[in-house]
Amino acid sequence: MKKNSIQWVSASDIGRAEYCPHYLEHKYKGSEVSASAKSARIMGEVAHDELNRVANDSRCYVATYLYGIDDPRTQQLREFRDTYLYRAFLGRCFIRTYYFCSPLLVVLCKKIPWLANIIERAVGALVKSIARESRHD
Repeated sequence: MKKNSIQWVSASDIGRAEYCPHYLEHKYKGSEVSASAKSARIMGEVAHDELNRVANDSRCYVATYLYGIDDPRTQQLREFRDTYLYRAFLGRCFIRTYYFCSPLLVVLCKKIPWLANIIERAVGALVKSIARESRHD
């Protein structure tokens, strides 16, 4: 690399550097990363995920397919995701799995009516359950 050349740093790397001031040094110089630095990196990645979530994550493939992007039921499911699922590790794992599988599930629902019916009933039951719980809060 030339002495005067500019090396750009990604926003993700900047976010990680917030939790580990030596992150960029480790990354670009190949330094050994300590256990505390690895732990700090994980915290930075969680914060990065939270920033992405707060930046209006509107993905909700199945609900959008069933109800439409601006339907109150779709919004209710997004709020459930943002309020409850993102708080727990298993909830975040579920969300990642859902984002991976749900586009294919929508395609299958379009081709297999009985599957669409099952999914619609399951999501409808979830929406009703969320609505019932929110009235009790």
